[in-house]
Amino acid sequence: MARGYIEDRELELLLRPLIYTSWMFYPFFGLLLAGVIWLFYNFQLQFFEGHHFTGQGSQGAIWGILVADIVHFIGISHVGIAISAVVRILNLERYKQLARIAELVTLASLTTAVLNISMDVGRPDRFIFNVVKHGRFHAPFVWSMTVITTYLIGSSVYLYLAMRRDLYICSLVLPSHKRWLYKLLALGYSDTPQSRQTHERVVWWLAVIILPIMVSVHSVYGYIFGMQAGRPGWFNPFQAPYFVLGAIVTGFSFVIIVLAILRQTFGWQEIFYPRIFKGLGVFLGFVTWLYLYFLFSEWLTGTYAPPAAERVVFNDVLFGRFAKITWPATILGMVVPFWIFFIQGANPRICSIKLTVLAAIPVFISMWIWRYLIVVPSFYHPHLPYKIAPYMPTFFDWSLIAGSFIFCAFLYTVLVKVLPVLELPEEVRVATHSPVILPYYVSPYERIKNILGLIKRFTIPLTLLAGVGLIATGIITRETPPAPAIWVLGIITLWSLPLQICILPKRESARRYRWPY
Repeated sequence: MARGYIEDRELELLLRPLIYTSWMFYPFFGLLLAGVIWLFYNFQLQFFEGHHFTGQGSQGAIWGILVADIVHFIGISHVGIAISAVVRILNLERYKQLARIAELVTLASLTTAVLNISMDVGRPDRFIFNVVKHGRFHAPFVWSMTVITTYLIGSSVYLYLAMRRDLYICSLVLPSHKRWLYKLLALGYSDTPQSRQTHERVVWWLAVIILPIMVSVHSVYGYIFGMQAGRPGWFNPFQAPYFVLGAIVTGFSFVIIVLAILRQTFGWQEIFYPRIFKGLGVFLGFVTWLYLYFLFSEWLTGTYAPPAAERVVFNDVLFGRFAKITWPATILGMVVPFWIFFIQGANPRICSIKLTVLAAIPVFISMWIWRYLIVVPSFYHPHLPYKIAPYMPTFFDWSLIAGSFIFCAFLYTVLVKVLPVLELPEEVRVATHSPVILPYYVSPYERIKNILGLIKRFTIPLTLLAGVGLIATGIITRETPPAPAIWVLGIITLWSLPLQICILPKRESARRYRWPY
């Protein structure tokens, strides 16, 4: 292992998931892989034979637990990138190493949410074709496609540029048989002060940009529910902030659980000390209290003097067939954990990681239950002149739900074993050759860099014009398909700008270089 300004043991500690693999990893990974295979087996059954495997359709509810799962995983993705962005913008050194772990949570959970959307529509090929060819700007699925695409690509660009330097260092210090992969992923990165400054500046602005995009994703899903006047229990102007707050609660509880697992697995006790967990727990307790306030306000409005249909739905949730899961999820999953977080935060002598994790787990579970209670009960009271059959999730439904969690764990495990999870400190230096200045010679390497630098001067403004032009064209022609596809293409084009700024080299002056071989 190459030596830098820090000891090898510190590098080994930070890169431990990439260096060592315990024998226990293989059976664990095998179980996850088996679960993923089972998930895709069920998915292909639904793809070719339809939704009759599920408890949806003509039996009652047209949306079921899979939609609750979609909202849940999008909520998890919400906080991962939010933690990273806030840590970077506010320069919170204590939580700096948490940022990358949270970013990977966003990538894994958002990918799982997209997979769940594909499973819910049954035929994702037809879904994509119809949204692209026939989508209207006021259609919920069009805006869902727009915000999910924007968020997924933006998060991936942000994550890559934030870890590009670490990928470069991995290509120099990891065992030789692994270096080729990280050299390829680093895409010619040079660890110079100018390159660092460029990446830091671009990533900082990406953090600023991605925060409102993150809020918009869950807001759109809140609007999908809140603007349906024919659905009692859904029609509510506060659904968007309600969904955003629920996403924060879900995401923070999940990050605490994941952080505790990684800390124990890789021996990172000296990096993630108890005070970090206490700080996360205090914030989770605060947002849980806010969510309880939203619940109380909704219950009071829905039971005091509501329209008849609203009263029926809320009575069903609070005192009827759903009460047996409503009250345990509220009391055991929110009220009790809130008091645990509050007591630990108020008492400076209490600082327990186990207590924080044990309180975060029921919060995470109860938030999934509340997504179910948002989605399903409204379908039992659709204002129809006849009764509908009760919605009962089938074994197939539960297989998809369990498989989606396994898929998320599988994807996160792969990311942890392939990418550097912790940010390497700035003090790490790896010796590189310095250029030898010769008066009349330009190396082929420098010629290529100068050509790319010259191209960069033209591609960046052209990309900006193309992206803005495509978005403007899509908005102007919004009544004519495929307008949504045009503005989504424009958004994707704009997301390539940070990559061009950081990856394409800057054109050097007319000095002559020769690099020793």
